[in-house]
Amino acid sequence: MSRTAFTFLILLAVWPFSAGADERLPGVEPHRVTVRLLEYRFEPSRITLTADEDAELTLINAGTVMHEFVIEALQNLDVDVEVNGVVAETLGLAELEIPAKSTVVLRFTPQTRGEFRFACHAKNPKDHFKEGMFGTLVVQ
Repeated sequence: MSRTAFTFLILLAVWPFSAGADERLPGVEPHRVTVRLLEYRFEPSRITLTADEDAELTLINAGTVMHEFVIEALQNLDVDVEVNGVVAETLGLAELEIPAKSTVVLRFTPQTRGEFRFACHAKNPKDHFKEGMFGTLVVQ
């Protein structure tokens, strides 16, 4: 587990507060996408969002092992991360570990247009990335 992911998990465990939802524009719904994490793939593996429009990405680990969501495109953004009803507002998110049968909701506003890879680099019981567990985030 990387130091960033470990620190983030610790923050979620000891820092329960609600934030972020009040900062969204009232009446404007985010673009919602649900992604299932399975052995060894993301469904869907291609996500399309629009720059400067709020997005809500729900990551459901429907697999039987821990998966990761690693993406550099969120490193410099404000991201609200919701785990088990607890919301934490973070500045930047690069890697997130999601235990089996867990759901994480990410709320953010993409800024930069382009194609960005996301992946799972977990190694147990085998290398998830080498098995094909990656995808593309397209920001138009």
